[in-house]
Amino acid sequence: MQYNKEVVTAQIAAMRFTDLDITPDYESISSITHNGLHFATWDRRFQILCTKLAKNPRYEQIIIPRGLWTLVAILDKNDSKLYVMMTEQNLSARQHEVEINGFSTHYGYSLLFLNTGLKPISEQLEMLSTLNDDQQEHRMKDLEKMLGEWTEQVDEVFIGSFKYDHGEIIGGSLNLFDDKYRLVDTVDLSEQILHPIEQEDVQSSLQEQQQQNPIVKLRNKRRSQENKEKNSDSNDK
Repeated sequence: MQYNKEVVTAQIAAMRFTDLDITPDYESISSITHNGLHFATWDRRFQILCTKLAKNPRYEQIIIPRGLWTLVAILDKNDSKLYVMMTEQNLSARQHEVEINGFSTHYGYSLLFLNTGLKPISEQLEMLSTLNDDQQEHRMKDLEKMLGEWTEQVDEVFIGSFKYDHGEIIGGSLNLFDDKYRLVDTVDLSEQILHPIEQEDVQSSLQEQQQQNPIVKLRNKRRSQENKEKNSDSNDK
């Protein structure tokens, strides 16, 4: 599957942040209730995601209000692919909802309208109900409301899903579905999540080496000059 690794790496970094990371701040406000904690966790995740991608002009951060909640989708303008992220638990619930009801008002289902025509992995025929006119119209209007002028510039929608255990991230995958939440392709991100290689750390190491090399050369040059001077003094004596 062809996908943007920089966007996915940013998603992983964002989804590493959990309720556990922000709980101390909320405990300083109240030890009784934490009503806004989970929303604040997502706010921080989206901040991390956008900060990591902000310097690259190829990405468009699309802010999508959904009632009391707001999400951020990332559009790679170079290849017309849209990236969103959610927990594996939520994704599973949304898939089940469509499987049972044949329809959903969730933003993920509306966005997947753009993946119409993709061929799912399974060749098994599934009895999925056909959307009526009202459902189809709702889906299209919801899609246009979320993406606005960018709607026509998206060819495919990718959903990053992330798995947690006792508040810690333990796995994830990047998924390409058709318009009915049937899997077309997927990439397991668990290895990258469990054994991350931070590009920033690599870059920092390279910069340190570049800064140290001139110093080492200067020291060697000074030592060489000092040795020459000592030898010269010995010969004079």
